[in-house]
Amino acid sequence: MYNRYSYHNRKAKECGKIARKIGVGLITIFLFFLLIYSVDSLIYLGKIYPNVFALHREIGGLKRDEIYHTLQPVIEEMLSSPVQIRYGRLQWNIVPRDILGATLDVEELTNDSYAICRRGSLLRRIRERIFLLRNSYQLPTNLNLGKKALNTFYIQLQEKIERPPRDASLLQGRVISARDGIIIDQEQLSKEIENTIIANADHADTSYTLKTIYIPVHYQKPELSTTEILAEIGVFEIISSYETSLNGKQENSIYNIEKAAEELNGIIVKPGEVFSFNRLIGRADKEEGYKESTIIVNGQFVNGYGGGVCQVSTTLYNAALLADLPIRERYNHSIYGEATSYVPQGRDAAVFYGYKDLKFSNSLDHQIVIFSEFTSDFLIISIWGEKKLDKEVMVITKDLKTYDYEVVEIKRDSSAKAVQDILQEGIPGYTVKTYRAVKDSTGERIEFISEDRYASIPRKIIID
Repeated sequence: MYNRYSYHNRKAKECGKIARKIGVGLITIFLFFLLIYSVDSLIYLGKIYPNVFALHREIGGLKRDEIYHTLQPVIEEMLSSPVQIRYGRLQWNIVPRDILGATLDVEELTNDSYAICRRGSLLRRIRERIFLLRNSYQLPTNLNLGKKALNTFYIQLQEKIERPPRDASLLQGRVISARDGIIIDQEQLSKEIENTIIANADHADTSYTLKTIYIPVHYQKPELSTTEILAEIGVFEIISSYETSLNGKQENSIYNIEKAAEELNGIIVKPGEVFSFNRLIGRADKEEGYKESTIIVNGQFVNGYGGGVCQVSTTLYNAALLADLPIRERYNHSIYGEATSYVPQGRDAAVFYGYKDLKFSNSLDHQIVIFSEFTSDFLIISIWGEKKLDKEVMVITKDLKTYDYEVVEIKRDSSAKAVQDILQEGIPGYTVKTYRAVKDSTGERIEFISEDRYASIPRKIIID
């Protein structure tokens, strides 16, 4: 006869046996893992556990003093390797330790690495150890930048870069262009500086490459734009524009170009008025704030004040040609070489106060405004007017001829000190003709502009 109580007692005994077996099994497994963990802990007693990385170097298996000898040279390289900070053409090469007060505590890294698998509860330690058996762990790099040094550096950047927004305005025959305000994003810049310094640890064992950080900024728009001011004087459209490259230019030349371009920026030329470049810019000498650079004098490249200003007159000359404005006065350079190669032969406009000027007249029935834009790579000059030209204008150079330079041999003076064999590089001479082609609804006309000759420069070599 079925006895319900006897059955339940039997089932309870069997479940109890199973539970005891499971309990014993779990305890056995736990003791087994505990034994393995204990043996593992003894093996790495006083050492960092494997698969731990600091500054992209594996330090697993190392003792405390070995970590110092491994990481300290890397830290020294990180903190002494220059970093370039750039904004446009402005740049600063800084040594993080010297300029920013950067430090990195190797003892803190050692303590943090040694604490892995040894901190917190036993369960956490076992869990971290299991993780390291299958994965690597990169310790965070707690780079410290000196607050005082960093603030001093930011002040230097702000003085050079930051500015308030400027509304457009009219002032004494000139349009003062609107200008965006600029504010440095200091928080983002700090992050990029830290990341770049830390990234130098990757290359501490290889040849160093200078890393560049581009300064992040925010722009603030002015309330009154340039186009709004132009509309007030009846100027709405770009008539013509021309750009020349600044690549390879000397620092002083770029300074002079920017200074002259700013003098030109916003100038208003009334209908029938003749524009004179020299009357606007002046002598471009030391007294007027221009710097010494390469200029062309008597068929030679020499150092002189105002070098680079001719690039502004040349860029303006081409913009005037493309605007179909009558050219009243213009001269080519005496030679054509590296300093003038930003424009093709026949399209340059040399200026020298009192001798060579660039002049053109405003033949339109409305006033025009000349704008210059200076970027890190180009000088751009645009002429604005009431409306776009209802014609197509092209500048054409033809019949370019090249004349080879002479080679002049100079006997070496045996009593003199040894000199290089090449005393002067030669420059070819050229002749070229320039035309302006204008096409409109009535047809096409070709206007002869100039026939230019550039002298050659002999190549001088020393012979025995």
